[in-house]
Amino acid sequence: MSTLSTSITYDETTSLVMMTLRGIASAQDVVDVYQIANGYAKTHNSSKILVDVSELEHRFAAIDIVNIMPKIAHYLTDLHIARVVGFEGYMHDLFLLKAKRFNVRAENFECFKSAKQWLCNT
Repeated sequence: MSTLSTSITYDETTSLVMMTLRGIASAQDVVDVYQIANGYAKTHNSSKILVDVSELEHRFAAIDIVNIMPKIAHYLTDLHIARVVGFEGYMHDLFLLKAKRFNVRAENFECFKSAKQWLCNT
């Protein structure tokens, strides 16, 4: 069961879509969230998404990342994704590793400021 809270906004000054995820996420939640982010980015003609997952707990096995990535990769191919991650990083590192295998331009960051700076410079 997931108890996921999601907020998504668009910053016109930087052309960034910013999303914050909190709570507990299932594998399907991850797929759904990136689908929503893709649609929101298209609506605002943006190619840059900053996702704060520092307060997100994954409620699925690490092996599920293998199944998730093919489902979400096509939503992310035209985007740059900066992810602010927490200290419990092995799932985030695994996500990033799989994303790069699918040629998704994504990076993990420890703080919002460096994530935003990376996106603004891409």
